[in-house]
Amino acid sequence: MQPSSKDQDNMLRWDGKRRGWYEVYFLKWNDPRSNTAGWIRYTMTSPTNKSKQPYCELWGIFFDVDNPADNFAVKQRFPVDRLTWEKDRFSLRIDQAQLGMNACHGSIKSKDEKHSLAWDLKFDSAGPTFYHFPHARMYTMKFPKTKVLSPHQNARFSGTFTVDGRKITLEDVPGQQEHLWGTKHGLRWAWGHCNAFKEDPQAVWEGLDAQIKLGPIKSPHLKVFYVRAFGREYLFNSIPKWLLNKSSWELCHWDFEAHNDQIRIVGQVSCRPEEMVGVTYTDPDSELLWCNNTKVASIKLKLYGPGGTPMGELTSKNAAAAEYVDRKTYPQVPIQI
Repeated sequence: MQPSSKDQDNMLRWDGKRRGWYEVYFLKWNDPRSNTAGWIRYTMTSPTNKSKQPYCELWGIFFDVDNPADNFAVKQRFPVDRLTWEKDRFSLRIDQAQLGMNACHGSIKSKDEKHSLAWDLKFDSAGPTFYHFPHARMYTMKFPKTKVLSPHQNARFSGTFTVDGRKITLEDVPGQQEHLWGTKHGLRWAWGHCNAFKEDPQAVWEGLDAQIKLGPIKSPHLKVFYVRAFGREYLFNSIPKWLLNKSSWELCHWDFEAHNDQIRIVGQVSCRPEEMVGVTYTDPDSELLWCNNTKVASIKLKLYGPGGTPMGELTSKNAAAAEYVDRKTYPQVPIQI
């Protein structure tokens, strides 16, 4: 599909009135110097039930590779009138937290004030938006019920991230900014992203394996993958590939395989339960689902050319994002918010 401007892609899709709607902007990064990672979300939800008021939220998770017991999540909710945005360029604000095309700042405290996060970051990326769906009309039609794209899929972040008073200075660290919106979350899914590979600093991988509801039945697993490796891009997101790509996941582990005429990729993502943080998502219709999230997973990706010729390997230790979202909780990962 033809790219539009990143600014257009990031514009808020909510019209300020519509019911049964949610929208999410998230940013995530990995800092190799401090061996930490962060995840920030700016969100809004307009419940289907008209007796419930729309609201907006700020979320954050801190991950410490060396001391996973220090990982924590925080969230603050505000009335929707604390959400403001500009109509002619991408810039939005939730309370005092701002998000623009290349910068963001804000802060969150837990209700008991035990934990706090603050951020003041600049970020940018080369290249156009990455569209997870292969056809432009899929971003305007009713199906799928959640739309997703990444204006900054291979970003670099600089600035400060302050964790319980500890200031972490980020200098050109790998990360991502993504935008989602729609009327209903998927039934369950695994998602992952990495742009901190040892063998190729410009390599990027992103994957999604989701089930959705099709009326009263569950869909097959729908799988989308993308790889940029050693200077070339490979897409595995055509509609047939949604079914033909291979993927199997459970909490903390994901195996996948995809191929096209140029390349076959075989990969594994793994982490430990203590490296994950559990958070609660809410559909506009008030149904709950739970996200088991980590930004410090490890990934191994093998690439093969025609005839099975090895083309190289990409690996990243404790610098890959992975989330496993389900309509049930897992006792190995306590829900923090």
